[in-house]
Amino acid sequence: MSERQSEVAIIDVTGVPVIDTAVAGHLFTTIQAVEMLGAKVIITGISPHNAQTVSELGIPIDKFCAKGTLQAGLKYAFDITGNLE
Repeated sequence: MSERQSEVAIIDVTGVPVIDTAVAGHLFTTIQAVEMLGAKVIITGISPHNAQTVSELGIPIDKFCAKGTLQAGLKYAFDITGNLE
């Protein structure tokens, strides 16, 4: 991101069956690092169960945008950056 100055980073967790404390911690650390580089984070593919787990673990969900599918995440990224309509 710092080399290309990306405005958005999409993290797709579709293939993650369970987000436990360790996974949530790594995810949050990654989100913080991306934001420090100046990009907005969009999490895609998070299941309702995993979203509930993340919330219960105290991860500040207001720190990132979540979209149900990668397609929805890409559309949102294009919408907020004004690219590729």
